[in-house]
Amino acid sequence: MITYKEYHIERFERGPKRWVARIKRADGRNIRTVLPASEHSYLDTKPAASAEEAEKLAKDGVDFGGIV
Repeated sequence: MITYKEYHIERFERGPKRWVARIKRADGRNIRTVLPASEHSYLDTKPAASAEEAEKLAKDGVDFGGIV
């Protein structure tokens, strides 16, 4: 697990070459999204071919994805 800004990102494999990164807030609060407006305890990225690609998707989501 890595910490990126205010979020924890955990990478794991969900089948052969199907890596997903799970994003959680470091302080334990729910993640709020802008579109659609909702709250979640965590968010998962779409499956990627490698752990590094899944981590990049998670970081892009934190930076540009409308996560509050």
